Amino acid sequence: RALPIIPVRTVDGKGWGGPVGGMNDRQNPVRLLEYNKDNTNEFQRIFGNVYIDVEPIENLHIKTNLGVDQGSFYRRTLQRSYESGYLKNDQNAVTIDQNTSNKITWSNTVTYDFNLNKHKFNLLGGTELYREKFENTYLRKEDFLLETPDYMYPDAGTGESFTGGSSTSYSLVSFFGKLSYDFDSRYLFSATIRRDGSSRFGANNRYGTFPAVSAGWRISNETFMQDSNIISDLKLRAGWGQTGNQEIDNNAIYSLYIADYAGGDPTWETSFGTAYDFHGTGSGLLPSGFRAIQIGNDDLKWETTTQTNVGLDFGLFDQHLSGSLDLYYKETEDILVLPPYLGAIGEGGNRWVNGASMENKGVEFALLYRGGKTDGLSYEISGNIAFNRNKITYLPIEVQNNYGGDGLDDNILGRPINSMYGYVTDGLFTSEEELQNSAVQPGKDLGRIRFKDLNNDGVIDDQDRDWIGNPNPGFTYGLNFTFGYKRFDLNLFFDGVGDVDVINSRKYQTDFWSVDDVGSNKGSRLLNAWSLSNPNSTIPALTTIDSNAESRFSTYYIEPGDYFKLRNLQIGYTIDQEVIESIGLSSLRMYTGGQNLFTVHGKDFTGVDPENPGFGYPLPLTVTLGMDLTF
Repeated sequence: RALPIIPVRTVDGKGWGGPVGGMNDRQNPVRLLEYNKDNTNEFQRIFGNVYIDVEPIENLHIKTNLGVDQGSFYRRTLQRSYESGYLKNDQNAVTIDQNTSNKITWSNTVTYDFNLNKHKFNLLGGTELYREKFENTYLRKEDFLLETPDYMYPDAGTGESFTGGSSTSYSLVSFFGKLSYDFDSRYLFSATIRRDGSSRFGANNRYGTFPAVSAGWRISNETFMQDSNIISDLKLRAGWGQTGNQEIDNNAIYSLYIADYAGGDPTWETSFGTAYDFHGTGSGLLPSGFRAIQIGNDDLKWETTTQTNVGLDFGLFDQHLSGSLDLYYKETEDILVLPPYLGAIGEGGNRWVNGASMENKGVEFALLYRGGKTDGLSYEISGNIAFNRNKITYLPIEVQNNYGGDGLDDNILGRPINSMYGYVTDGLFTSEEELQNSAVQPGKDLGRIRFKDLNNDGVIDDQDRDWIGNPNPGFTYGLNFTFGYKRFDLNLFFDGVGDVDVINSRKYQTDFWSVDDVGSNKGSRLLNAWSLSNPNSTIPALTTIDSNAESRFSTYYIEPGDYFKLRNLQIGYTIDQEVIESIGLSSLRMYTGGQNLFTVHGKDFTGVDPENPGFGYPLPLTVTLGMDLTF
């Protein structure tokens, strides 16, 4: 939105170019990039494991394993003073963020294998303990005489200091057992049971039990299949199992309170201070009160997913052609959420709950063809496609009106998760006749968006909203090609999604916000905006007043997000071993490649990249050069 006529530097080359009177207040992006060069981010991580595995008797293994993962992060951000047109900042400061994370996993297992003629058994039992702790510290110091990276450390500052910090942790304990059975490599069976306990839940529901069973029939090993010249592998399998999810805030079960001092300019910021003077600005000297930010819930329990699947694996023509077909049904119950709450509850009404149930069902298919090597040429072609359908199957009564819809009876129950709710548009008003014969719609005029009167009461209001979009792809797919010719190799990977709706937020910017933003750069779409001389346009007429409420969420902003991408391409060449042996190498391969090389999408998508439709920022195209060395 910055005007392109603004120079990067002032005429003398010493200062930063910036907006002057009549221009909007967008920052000089080159200045931001230049100053960001001195902001350092450092991350260090040490991880690994040690184990002991003993075999007191044949085929009985007792193993203990200790894994450690420790990380530390340090970031220093310099806030410099500057003058860029009428934008300026006289306050310099340094901010330092530090955090450490410590993760420890200790597992103990016992396994035993034994055979009875054609019967093969494997028994497994074990426990696992996991603990994770995270600590962070924050500090800020203002007013520095010199603005250089070597000088701007807290001790050199002469102004105010601000500090903060916190710590959080959680633990997980698991007990598990598994039985695997194989009869003559034809009939397969396994059963698993887990019992997991998490400190993220209260004492009432800290533990959850999750069983699973599966069975398989390797049909190709039956005697009646031995003489088949076509089928080289055929396996039918089925499974049922449950898994638990405990991915919530470590403090989800607690009632939380925080001590705050008021801060910031009350003209622009809401004051949440619990200690303040008559001017509404905390002095930092008064004793602080506390305000609630969360209501505890001792009854939180594990989110549970139950899945049933049936599958078929096959191989044909001595495994030159192989693939798999899977059908699944998955139901998730007691989904852990932090829903909106009624304003009547007052401040601090956030409360984690087990809020909903959801089902997914679908089909997945994968196919691979592996060509034989002929005259130095080899190749593999594989592809996969998956279809999925999703819907919310249950909502507790107390939260039904917090899940989308109109906040009353029209909620998301029975619809896909994250479904979009809003108004339905019906083009633009293009004639006086359309204006006269349409429903009452405050702000309607020629070139303005026309909204549908869904309940036929003659008035456009909240009762005319409906479910207008599904952000969950109906299907996803991928294609992979691998070719080799003598010392050259080539790999291409394509992927895509279909039958999906996305919100093109860029339209808010180009079609409306930039129009109202006096002195700003405009979206090029506006060159084709509706006017009496351009009556066939689908882009509303220019206006600086949203009297027609066109910023309300509607189908105008929803577009098809289908795409097909060349996700990755790589070409390589392996140097002849006789050439590289003289320099002490056993192999040397050089390669080049790229990611996100091109995207194909439908003409109805008007943004930049349907995979990231937000404000039009595309995923970057990346080109790589490299080599693989083996000594």
